[in-house]
Amino acid sequence: MSNALKVFLTLALTAMVMGGFARVAKAQDVFTVQNDDVYLGYNGQFNSGSTYINAVYHGKLSTGSYGLGGSYFGVSTVNIDLTSGGKCVFIADAAGVSGSGPGDIASFDFPNFIANYTSNFGGNGDFYGITLADSGSVLVAGWTASGTLETFNVGPGCTLTMGTSITTSGLNGGPIDGLAVASNGKFIALTYDDGSYSAVALHGANLGIVSGPHFSNCANTLGLQPTGVAIDPSSLYVYMDCFGGVTATIDAYNVNTPAQTVTNGPLNAAGGKAVYGSNTMALSPDGKILYIVGTFSGSVETAQVNGTSVEANSCRNASLPGYDSQWLYPGSINVGGGKAGGDGAVVAEAGYGYTANSYIEFLTSSGSEPDICVSPDKQGIDTNSEFALSAASYAK
Repeated sequence: MSNALKVFLTLALTAMVMGGFARVAKAQDVFTVQNDDVYLGYNGQFNSGSTYINAVYHGKLSTGSYGLGGSYFGVSTVNIDLTSGGKCVFIADAAGVSGSGPGDIASFDFPNFIANYTSNFGGNGDFYGITLADSGSVLVAGWTASGTLETFNVGPGCTLTMGTSITTSGLNGGPIDGLAVASNGKFIALTYDDGSYSAVALHGANLGIVSGPHFSNCANTLGLQPTGVAIDPSSLYVYMDCFGGVTATIDAYNVNTPAQTVTNGPLNAAGGKAVYGSNTMALSPDGKILYIVGTFSGSVETAQVNGTSVEANSCRNASLPGYDSQWLYPGSINVGGGKAGGDGAVVAEAGYGYTANSYIEFLTSSGSEPDICVSPDKQGIDTNSEFALSAASYAK
């Protein structure tokens, strides 16, 4: 074990005693793991997870398998299980030990590698990647090449055991894009690459009835494609980031009427660079503020949320420093809490074409709801990977 990882583990274990995600006055440590998504032959190394404390790089977790060299933007390929106190880290290796699929999930009882877990039901992720989310002690995986939606039980020592599986796709056969699990653990929200979406009932590790798929209103009326997905803390409202517009557009629906989506936007911020090519987003812990990332603009917008209504606030959009020179594509955003990471918002960025580096960007917040504005705070750099579009963070 490297000294850097020993320090990271010591701080993580100390942080477990200090409390969970919350907006608090005192500084917290924000821990981040980024999926490097290294493909076979890229640098002679296996795929890895880059680790950070408060945006400071602290070393890699080798998965013993391979990624794709950049999975799709809405696909979250790394997960930290908070019910384990943040000890269980899961990293998707979409290309698997062969380098060409079907893919696996690398499990760590941080920082110790446990095993590579393949699908129990023939799931294959070497198309857009393997998207991961958890509901307590249940890990949900979406295998994009095969359309397999699968659950695993998270056991002692971060082991994974068989759950259940279904095959799912969009109305026109589109693969899974985005995936989120409701905080009440009762359903999974999915988006697909053909502009449709669905919800799948979840009972523990048992997958149930599928609602949909349905075409979203932004797909039907504006020709946009829902990609990123988020669910509010009440587990009543689902939000989908409609990709393809020149400004942010969000579709939302009430889970009691899942076939009907409301289109919000285009959202015109009070200034700054308009969010263009939005693929990923996240909600604040209280569900009142939506953070939207512009993949092709390098900007981040905040908006106020109330039920299915999403409205622009009085904030200017934040521009991520170095966009289009240090990196090309911002990816996932995680929002937790704690002063060390601003509002706990962390953006993963991949440096395709410009540099062999990947980055994470910490955002700091100001103002009061609904006018929570963000600005860049700290940047973390991984100098040996250029494909890291997905990260997971938690604050302790």
